[in-house]
Amino acid sequence: MTRTLSTFVASAALALLSLSAHALELGDSPLALVSDSDLEAVVAHTADDSQALVKLSGVNHPLDGVVVLADIEEREDSSRAYRAEVDGKMRSLVVYTNSYWAPTDYTAYVPGHQEPYAVKTDEKRSAQISLDELTAQYEQQMTEGVQAELARFDRGKALQRQQSALQAIDESASKVCGSPVTTRVDWEALSNEQLNSLSISGYCGQVAAEMEYLCLSDDGFKERVREVSEVDCGFADSMNLGRDGQKVVFQTKEDAKNQRETINGFLQTL
Repeated sequence: MTRTLSTFVASAALALLSLSAHALELGDSPLALVSDSDLEAVVAHTADDSQALVKLSGVNHPLDGVVVLADIEEREDSSRAYRAEVDGKMRSLVVYTNSYWAPTDYTAYVPGHQEPYAVKTDEKRSAQISLDELTAQYEQQMTEGVQAELARFDRGKALQRQQSALQAIDESASKVCGSPVTTRVDWEALSNEQLNSLSISGYCGQVAAEMEYLCLSDDGFKERVREVSEVDCGFADSMNLGRDGQKVVFQTKEDAKNQRETINGFLQTL
C-alpha cells in the first residue's frame, strides 16, 4: 500500500510538472549561440515573442546552467536585449544588434565579468535543442527555487567580487612598479545599490591602474611612486585628490568625468 501511494504521489508530481511546463508555449526556432571560449547561450522565444528562455553554459558564475525566463527589450535599429533579474538587478544576458562590421550580431554578458562574449549562431547545435527538455529544466529549477536564489542580492558575494577585482589591480600595479600599493575602501559606507550597480574597482582602482601605466611608460616614475604605498578611496559629492604622507586620498563620484585624466595629472606631480 505504501509503495502504491508513493508511486501515485510521484506520478502526480510529474503530471503537475508536465502541465506547468506546457503552460509556457515556446516558438519553433531556438538558437544556440557559442563563443570561441566555449560559452554557450541558448535562446528560445515564447510563441508571442514577448519573452524567452535563456540558458548560459560554460561560465564561472552561479548563472551557469540555469534556465531563466527573460524579458525581451526592443531597442533602436531593430536591436533587442534579453533581460532577467540576477543578483538583485535586471541585467542584459544576451543582446542582439544588427551589425555591418562585427563578425557576429550577438553578445552575451555574464554579471561580474568585465568583458562581454561575442557569440555566433551554431546551426547544428540549434537543431539539437529540445524545447521540451529546456522547458522541463526551467520548471524543475523554478520548483527548487534556483532562479529565485539567483535573483536575490547577496551583499557578501558582491563584496567578495569587488574586493577581488580591486586586489588584482593593486597586485598588477605593484608588480610593474616594483613597489607595493594597496587600495583601501570603506566598504561599509557603500550602499547595496552602489555595490550592485557600480564597478568599485573601476572607480577606486583607477589610481593604481594609472600608477601602473606611468611605470610602464616612464622608468623615472617608478622611483617617485615608491613614496606612495596606499590609496584611500571613497565616494563623495565631487572628485578630489590629495596626498597624506605615503597615502593618496581619493574621493570620487558616480558621474565623475575625466577621472583617468585627472588622476594621471595628479600622479605626475608626485
